[in-house]
Amino acid sequence: SVPSKGKMASYLERAGACVDRAGGPGKYDSASTSNSLSYAENHATCRRSCDVDAFCVGYSVYAPLVGGQVECKTYKAQTSVDMIAGAAPSSGTTCYEKILSPPPSPPPPPQRQRRRRRRRRAPS
Repeated sequence: SVPSKGKMASYLERAGACVDRAGGPGKYDSASTSNSLSYAENHATCRRSCDVDAFCVGYSVYAPLVGGQVECKTYKAQTSVDMIAGAAPSSGTTCYEKILSPPPSPPPPPQRQRRRRRRRRAPS
């Protein structure tokens, strides 16, 4: 397998349904996944669809306890309000917030300003 170029995404896992910064359910594309695939395969497909989408800020996976469709939601953010802020309790649902590892930043310039220390009076 060829390593993908660009930023590597990692995900912060939270139990429950994703919630955006406005406290709402967020903007997402919902996709029912295949019944013939295992949960792990459906989850991997859902994650991959977020990995390759620059606008995707996370995804959630709903897995019913008994049978049924695994549901994948990929979250898109047009504005910062759409970013995932947390998760609300929701049985069978797990929210994954995408965290991009930033490129290594240059070291900060040396700070010349030193804070002036106030001289404390010696206890008499």
